[in-house]
Amino acid sequence: MQKIVLLALLVTFGAAPLLAEDFKYEKKIEKLVQPYLKHNKINAVSVGVISNGQIWKKNYGTLDGKGTAAPNSQTLYEIGSISKVFTSLLLADAVVSGRLKLDDPISTIMKELAEKNPRLGNQITFMQLSHHTSGLPVMPTNIKPADSTNPFAGYNRRMLTNYLLDAKLKRKPGEGYEYSNLGVGLLGDLLSRQAGVSYETLLKQKLTAPLKMTDTAVTLSPQQLAHFAPAHNAALLVDKSWDFDSLAGCGAIRSNVDDMLLFAKASLNPPEGKLGKTIELAWKQHKPASGKNLAMGLGWMIARDRTTRWHNGQTGGYQCMILINRPLKSATVLLCNTAGSGANALAEQIFQTIVGMNVQPRSFEEELQIDPRLAKRLEGKYQLVPTVVMTIKVKNGRMMAQLSGQQFLAVIPKSETEWKYQAVDATLKFELPKTGDSPKVTLHQAGRVIPFKRVSE
Repeated sequence: MQKIVLLALLVTFGAAPLLAEDFKYEKKIEKLVQPYLKHNKINAVSVGVISNGQIWKKNYGTLDGKGTAAPNSQTLYEIGSISKVFTSLLLADAVVSGRLKLDDPISTIMKELAEKNPRLGNQITFMQLSHHTSGLPVMPTNIKPADSTNPFAGYNRRMLTNYLLDAKLKRKPGEGYEYSNLGVGLLGDLLSRQAGVSYETLLKQKLTAPLKMTDTAVTLSPQQLAHFAPAHNAALLVDKSWDFDSLAGCGAIRSNVDDMLLFAKASLNPPEGKLGKTIELAWKQHKPASGKNLAMGLGWMIARDRTTRWHNGQTGGYQCMILINRPLKSATVLLCNTAGSGANALAEQIFQTIVGMNVQPRSFEEELQIDPRLAKRLEGKYQLVPTVVMTIKVKNGRMMAQLSGQQFLAVIPKSETEWKYQAVDATLKFELPKTGDSPKVTLHQAGRVIPFKRVSE
């Protein structure tokens, strides 16, 4: 989810502002969006840009893909891991306010770790949590969701504390990068503990209220729920929105394009006072690039051009991205209610367009039409070992595949027996006898060939 390729940004602009009703990139952006709608990659998408002082926004598609309701500027989406930028801004606020230092150990707040797990508590710093260099894994090992399509629900502070008291790190903190929902979720929880309020209350007090982001929240009011875009997976089928407890800091925030443009504007031109200092501290590069790993601010990823800050986010039914470049006075916000849709690439294309690059619309292969009766013969459960099962489902003519403990992902047909994942570089190959159900499916991914045999329900 964290990969991006931005071309060298060499274009400069004059000082004269553009008029909102005469936005010169509107038709180009529409041409970039249309292939995603035409080829059923996305349902609804809200786009906002800032270009040399001008703010422009537009909404495309329909909320359910059936034309019954269109998104608008107030439509709310889960922004997923973009929440990590806000959590790191809360860290920056604590530093600017003098409550913490970036290099303080996390036992500064969670005192019991100093005694019961000092290697973890006294060596991991707050900045390492923000930078994914703490040595903590992607997820805690004691998270066992009752519903795999809502993986963070019910994971509370008691469970997080129990994990931390016994956790053993695979590597020394500060040595090596591993993207960690746990790490940034923990950062949000620690800041919440120190403040004595919930993560959501802290977020409102320090960031969203001062920035007048009135529709950015974790828990939505009844009025906001009426504007909440329904979640869809990569097969454009209805999915679940996600619920968070103690790990809210890694992905729990919901927002709309209006609010995210307010955030982008403040990031381009920070206000005076403590809030501006907080934004500047998070914006500043704190970690250099190393190999394949990008440089980072606090929460922000820094592109190879060394000036563009960005982050993307994906939950079970949403995919979003924000990109900001101060020297080019440009920003792009893209919010989409379809996970695994390739919306990151679309956001990059829009950003590249508004900084003057010649970007061509993406082309998609026409999807092969398979007899629904044949597809039904592929449905079922296929087992590698008792704990690893591949579930294949066909719904409304779309096929989805799910590995144990993961969400369903869309697969599209290359032939009657070969189906390619839409969101990842992997392929499923089914055995198909002349009659009856498929007895076997083989997963091909990253050079690995993994056979699964059909098991009875």
